[in-house]
Amino acid sequence: MSNNNNTKNTQNKSFLIYARCIILFLIICAQATKATATMPVKDWTVIVYMAADNDLKGFAAQNIKQMAEIGSNQYLNIVVELHIRISGNQKVTRRYFIEQNKIFHVNADDPWSQKMDSGNPDTLVSCCQWATTDYPANKYALILWNHGTGPLDPSMGRIINPTELFTYNATINKFELDRTTGFLEFVDLYNKIDRGVCWDDSTGNYLTNQKLEAALKKIKNSCLNNNKLNIIGFDACLMATIEIANLAKDYANILVGSQEVELGTGLNYQRTLNIFQYGTTDEKSFAQNIVKEFGKTYQPITNDYTHSAMDLSKIVQLETNINNVANLLMLCLDKQKNMSVYNAIRASQDRRVCTHFDEPTYKDLHHLYKNLQANLVNFSLTDKTEEITLKTQLNQAFDEGCALIKTIAFANISGTNLKLAQGISIYLPETRIHPSYPKTKFAATNQWIMFLNHYLS
Repeated sequence: MSNNNNTKNTQNKSFLIYARCIILFLIICAQATKATATMPVKDWTVIVYMAADNDLKGFAAQNIKQMAEIGSNQYLNIVVELHIRISGNQKVTRRYFIEQNKIFHVNADDPWSQKMDSGNPDTLVSCCQWATTDYPANKYALILWNHGTGPLDPSMGRIINPTELFTYNATINKFELDRTTGFLEFVDLYNKIDRGVCWDDSTGNYLTNQKLEAALKKIKNSCLNNNKLNIIGFDACLMATIEIANLAKDYANILVGSQEVELGTGLNYQRTLNIFQYGTTDEKSFAQNIVKEFGKTYQPITNDYTHSAMDLSKIVQLETNINNVANLLMLCLDKQKNMSVYNAIRASQDRRVCTHFDEPTYKDLHHLYKNLQANLVNFSLTDKTEEITLKTQLNQAFDEGCALIKTIAFANISGTNLKLAQGISIYLPETRIHPSYPKTKFAATNQWIMFLNHYLS
């Protein structure tokens, strides 16, 4: 931890940055021009759903300004739906079309759309209906901008800004992530609870994973003629998990997100969109660019960052593999001698040896598999012949799973403190299962939760 002076200096710097961002937002509002014309079909439309009616609002203007440094062009539409509170604590919803150094306010004459709830799935659907109708394209990327908590959906309250978890280390001139307290535990300490994504402080609503899936289903059916999004991106914390990939696979081709918490500044949109400056691109190259530029943005600032892009067309293969691993581990637990299998699993997930994130129940799946594979030697079963068979099957399953992870996470970047992270996390608690986890689509369709119940009981 830093000393009090360093903490105060960091807080003062954060306040100044926040104040400048608010001023910048007011300038953007003043400069925004009305526009309503439907655009011709372009190759890409990037839709940024900015749920900024919360403690991240100071970063919204900064990100919009970054988008305007690139701007829409003959290949690209950049559109933003911004939910925010302005002077007088007034809640507004503003829709923008972004050109280079120009921001067009397109719903100025539409009172119905000017005060919406970012935590309502119908609002997200409405945003995508507007974007796909007025700014049609061959390909669509939807970026959800806000906080994130991965597959867990705590029930009520307010979210914390993950920037509070970072402290400035003057010795190395970088921000460090304090993992002594888990993310959700830290939230509970302040009697606050967070959510899936897109928290709205005015209403108290947020998009649980169930609400998000309902919205994505409607978007696919009503906005995209039953086609998938090319990319769904999460400019939010902790969303690069197998559970979120399972949710998204029916509605998008590629998922881009972070295994770790993100600093409040999130994506640098000038870097994210720079690939369109001189032409268009395919979905895989765009996703790779998002990941690469995230790394370039945060490598000089912190050693605690991750970002990855997943090929969702192959997620079913990994889910089948996890299902197989879960069944084999349960068999081993049933037939173990002297708690040997339980102890080996416990050792494999230990925070000191397994890559985890600021929410410690989220483990890097690749590293977990490698640890379990190394600890197979400690499995002792009552039947030696069966022990050899099950160990062989597990060894093969771990090899298959690790190879799949490398293929699915086709772009992956991480800081030196997380150098073994390979782009996909999985939920593995140490004591009890969070009450929201059984509600996930992944838990309803995979034996992993049965393994968790077996193991933790």
